[in-house]
Amino acid sequence: MVGFKYLACSLFVFAAWSPLRIDSKPLAAVSPCDEIQVTYKVKNTTNSQANGELELNFKDKNQTFTSFLFCGDSKNNRLDITETKITELNAGDYTLIIRSKEGCTKNLTIRIK
Repeated sequence: MVGFKYLACSLFVFAAWSPLRIDSKPLAAVSPCDEIQVTYKVKNTTNSQANGELELNFKDKNQTFTSFLFCGDSKNNRLDITETKITELNAGDYTLIIRSKEGCTKNLTIRIK
């Protein structure tokens, strides 16, 4: 009988603090992300210099995007890029993450030779 008392008490506590109670506010609907439509042009390095370039062309010219460029060497990482042309890149494999102001993202893998 003692176990039943603890079970009943536990159920009461769960019901009182449950996020699914009737008086809980409904969650706001999350709008689906539209695919970020972008093309890019790569300019490879010359003579092993850090002169590679990446130029982004977005279909929606009116929307702003923030990009994050990651490479195997952390000193080559670039964060919070708002320009459409990224310059002074070393040869290597890069991961480019593009984020819209709504929080939608697109990942690209890019190789600069």
